[in-house]
Amino acid sequence: MIDPALPSDALATMMGARMSTHGNPMETLSKVAAMWGGYLGREIGVADVGAMMVMLKLARAGHSYDRDHYLDAIAYAALAEDAARP
Repeated sequence: MIDPALPSDALATMMGARMSTHGNPMETLSKVAAMWGGYLGREIGVADVGAMMVMLKLARAGHSYDRDHYLDAIAYAALAEDAARP
């Protein structure tokens, strides 16, 4: 059965405890986009970083179950959607 608390727990984690240890998530994704873009020699959008982080978390989830992988994937998907929205 799907855990109905998963989406709200993901957002609460991102905007709560992780905000104090990881900083503002959109600012962090912007920094990552600039760093990855510099490395690749082309512009990378914030929404792209969010989408790629979802893929990273799902790859980790394929190794072994940890609810945190799914919480993070949902949070990154929400950030990617926010960054992509006109």
